[in-house]
Amino acid sequence: MKSFCEMCQAETDVEAVEEVAGAPENQNQVMCLDCGSEFEIKDPVAERYKNYVVGVVTGVEAVAKKDKLKSVKVNVGANDDGAERILNVVTNVKHIETGNRVVVACPGAIVPAGASLEENDKAIQVKAGAVGGVKSEAMLCDCPMLGWIGGAAGVLVKLDDTFAVGSIPPATRPRKE
Repeated sequence: MKSFCEMCQAETDVEAVEEVAGAPENQNQVMCLDCGSEFEIKDPVAERYKNYVVGVVTGVEAVAKKDKLKSVKVNVGANDDGAERILNVVTNVKHIETGNRVVVACPGAIVPAGASLEENDKAIQVKAGAVGGVKSEAMLCDCPMLGWIGGAAGVLVKLDDTFAVGSIPPATRPRKE
């Protein structure tokens, strides 16, 4: 199998490391066959969508004196203490309502998903800030932001209820049956 080796700085052949007696089981531990270094293979989907989560809209309000802006409350799952984590997101998306399942780029996410800030001059890192004078803690995503084929820029991604709140978004655009 192949994986990216940090030591070689290249995609190389790797081999699974056999379990050592008394060591914790780690099925993701591999050895680079070029340089011999051992490392953990990271889930490519989890890496691509680091700081992206599925959320559910819990409230939508117009932003005062801003015709196109809405302040949206989104439940993005539980905090470490088990309490719901609700983010406020200011957006200009047209078709959004309470109950929609959406993909949220939380602070620290790189947009578009999987991009490198060093290699892509159009990539941005999401930060909390103010939009139209209202606190905004994240971004709602469209298909191009997620690297999905199909779907237009500026059109909110809406998922069905099979995607759990707080989970990593799917790697590809779900097809409607």
